[in-house]
Amino acid sequence: MTSRTEIYPTEGKKMPSRMAPVLLSILAVLAAAAQTTGATSPAPIELHGLKAAPPVPFSAPEKAGLDALLVVHPADAKAGGEKLSLTAVAFPKDSGMSDAELLDYVTTTFLATSDTGKPVERTLLGKKVKGRALEKKIPSSSIAEVYVATKKAGDKVVLAFVFPASFAKEAEAAISAIAESLKE
Repeated sequence: MTSRTEIYPTEGKKMPSRMAPVLLSILAVLAAAAQTTGATSPAPIELHGLKAAPPVPFSAPEKAGLDALLVVHPADAKAGGEKLSLTAVAFPKDSGMSDAELLDYVTTTFLATSDTGKPVERTLLGKKVKGRALEKKIPSSSIAEVYVATKKAGDKVVLAFVFPASFAKEAEAAISAIAESLKE
């Protein structure tokens, strides 16, 4: 005859809680989610001795002309597919150009527009600076913001942000974060 303990080998013994595997699974998922959300921050961008911490990833800097560097978001965007670009053009302190002339030069030479835009203001390197917000049509319709950042030694870097109107909200957040974190 078969005994009851042979048929029910766990009878009289404590069974582990069936909730334990479920709880462990939930904790594993939550831990993975916490690691993903707190994962790595986008790499800082460095342009002409200025460094900033953008909230979104940008490409590595590429030459965009004499003393000009370009970074784009998304980092892997093909030409024309970027949502936000930043062109940084360096000028020595003895360039002989006023900030307004530097803005004009970069606007016409690098942004391909003569639109004077409307005045805008941001804080760069701890100083309030006046810039310009304008529309550009070439190579496609977009919005641009252009500012002059003056470094401690007096050299200047003109920063030109360009983005399509459909990306304006995200661009504003990125430009604000870059402006706030900009350091020499």
